[in-house]
Amino acid sequence: MARRREKSEINPIVKYLLFSLNFVFWIFGLAFAILGTYILILKHKVVKDAFDFFLDPSTIMCTAGAVIVFVAFFGCMGALRENTCFLQFFNYLVTFMFVGEIVFVIFVFVFYFVPDAREQLGLFPEKSMHEAIIKYGVVDDDDMVNFIDNIQQTLKCCGLGDKEDGFLDWNDNMYYNCTTTSKSPEKCSVPASCCKIKEGDIRNILCGKNVMDPKPDGSVAPGANVDKIYTVGCLKSLGNWINSNALVAGGVLLGVLIPQMFIMCVSRTLRYQIKAQKAKWDRPENRPNKFQGDGPYYINVPKDRNQRVGRYHGVNNPTFDHHS
Repeated sequence: MARRREKSEINPIVKYLLFSLNFVFWIFGLAFAILGTYILILKHKVVKDAFDFFLDPSTIMCTAGAVIVFVAFFGCMGALRENTCFLQFFNYLVTFMFVGEIVFVIFVFVFYFVPDAREQLGLFPEKSMHEAIIKYGVVDDDDMVNFIDNIQQTLKCCGLGDKEDGFLDWNDNMYYNCTTTSKSPEKCSVPASCCKIKEGDIRNILCGKNVMDPKPDGSVAPGANVDKIYTVGCLKSLGNWINSNALVAGGVLLGVLIPQMFIMCVSRTLRYQIKAQKAKWDRPENRPNKFQGDGPYYINVPKDRNQRVGRYHGVNNPTFDHHS
């Protein structure tokens, strides 16, 4: 009577669910990487520093896509080939990303709510933001210009500093500079993305004209038309948004972290199932060799020598001696 086949420890639903999820992420990551690379090549972008990297959507898209492709590859192949090494490395990568996101969130909250710690750690993104103000419209980088404009329109702010009168930061830009020697037609103004626009109104690109008033000592102060623009710096505005939308921010965070936790659990479960199946194969009764097994090429070898000899000669007599 044929022995009943043992049930596999590996659940096919777990296996192919993990493969499918990672394959979808791999496709999206590959698309992001290709699109980001194409944009970088198209505009001959050269990343010179961290500022150029973080304020260019194409570099972020390319990098994020490459990371997703790299991580999802190990998830796909580990699930498809039932490779515990790939699955363990995949788990390490996802865990590292998970911890990194948690650290980033803690950093954001510390930055805004514990200013003393921010000063002790020397975390001053205002310096990078100040460089963005200086390069705006001066360096030939339309992506950076559009990125800053989108930030100012979305957060309803002007200037990138962490202060109430952030719009005065535009005095450091060569086109918007408010000194007496400046000959720019945009002198003492701010970009149109700082303007307050009511629903149905047409955008006036000169709405920020003369919002800065130069002083004899070289400083600037709010001008006559300052009520037509947003005055709060974007970092300050972001902090205010976090204060008033903590639940929304927490929901977005959970929406990002929960899928990662689910994938980590599925990967860990599949790895344990593969190990359990391998352990079952390594049991003595399931480990065939040339003397023992269930296949057509194996024989059950008795422990007694005379019985072994009889079995080899097709004789059932246990006392049979091949020398007689």
